[in-house]
Amino acid sequence: MKKTLRFVMMAICALLYSSSVMAENIIWQEDWSSVTEFKVNPQDFNANYSFTGTVLNEDGSFKSGTTFYNENLAGGTAPELLIAKNGGSFAAKVAVSGVSGETTLAFKCNKKLDVTVSGASIGEATNAGNDYSYPITIAAGTSEITITFTMSSNANARIDNIRLFQGTAKKPAGLSWGKASTTVTLGSTDNLPVLQNSNNLPVTFASSETSVATIAQDGTITLVAAGKTTLTASFEGNDEYEAESVSIEMTVKEGQGGQEEVETITVAKALELIAALADGAKSSDKYLVKGFVVAVTEISTEYGNATFTIADEKGGQNVLTVFRIKGFNGESITNENLLKVGDEVVVEGLLQKYVKNGVTTPELAQGGKIISINGQDSGITDARMEAQQGKVYNLSGQLLAAPKKGINIIAGKKYLVK
Repeated sequence: MKKTLRFVMMAICALLYSSSVMAENIIWQEDWSSVTEFKVNPQDFNANYSFTGTVLNEDGSFKSGTTFYNENLAGGTAPELLIAKNGGSFAAKVAVSGVSGETTLAFKCNKKLDVTVSGASIGEATNAGNDYSYPITIAAGTSEITITFTMSSNANARIDNIRLFQGTAKKPAGLSWGKASTTVTLGSTDNLPVLQNSNNLPVTFASSETSVATIAQDGTITLVAAGKTTLTASFEGNDEYEAESVSIEMTVKEGQGGQEEVETITVAKALELIAALADGAKSSDKYLVKGFVVAVTEISTEYGNATFTIADEKGGQNVLTVFRIKGFNGESITNENLLKVGDEVVVEGLLQKYVKNGVTTPELAQGGKIISINGQDSGITDARMEAQQGKVYNLSGQLLAAPKKGINIIAGKKYLVK
């Protein structure tokens, strides 16, 4: 009897030990949640952190480079840290007294970083999409280690949800709406979003604008009026699964007789919507995106399309790739000088989270079209193009050297120049 009892006690102790080893013990974590100022020099954020790659103006204000952004391009929860291209870095001194042996460094990033550790040894990275993981071995008696993240290539990186832990990581909750946004019609149940909850976790639902739509705690959505609302599903987390909150922007339009409008958004908003998409996915709705041309990759008169990048500011670093877009009214581009850096454009199309070889590129997908360039629609641009080939007249029949404000007649066609 005593022998049997001893084996039972040993088994219980082994089980308890195993549970303690398996549990995730957080040593250090950073998700930038305490950041309230953006586009500032991050050096004063934390005495144990250091940053490189920040460029300041003469008055000490932020100009460009490494700093915080209230976006979630890495797929975490905004805000995030942008690590500047070509050598920008973030280093953290982490107290590890009392911790030794195998630990894991995990974080989200939209680009591949160089990660080094002083005071401990680091193994090879594993990653899936924007999720990266590194094994770090800490020797007994170590009091502090320094982890450094460096962006050595010619692209900015966004990093978020960093944590160093010992034991087995919690599982992702796995919540998803499947897309970043959707448009639905009053009086119809078509396209109503449904939460994907593969682990059958208890979630709490909320609608930001209950005057537009409500959502019950079983996920049932009731449309109330035309407008926009954000639906959110939240899981608090438990010993097995991480906490997670996912949102979808829902536009409710009028029923028959109503008129559907395509929303005009900033580049920052487009990047936010794309970050919420699954890898490789496209938005269900078209968007008008307004921005400045940062770089022109190609204008192909052979294929009648153009590829370029746009940002909310001239020379901005947070860019959206406009991929193989057609010209005005979806027509082929025939002018190889149609666009130049600095032009303000409005483009229309589907948003896409394009992923290739582990690199994510936010795009306005192929098949879109140009709406305007520098505030001018197809009439003025076509007029200028045709003015190179035909004579330009006003309504009085006077020959003009070039199109002017008002009605112009070129090759028998009327063009309104604004």
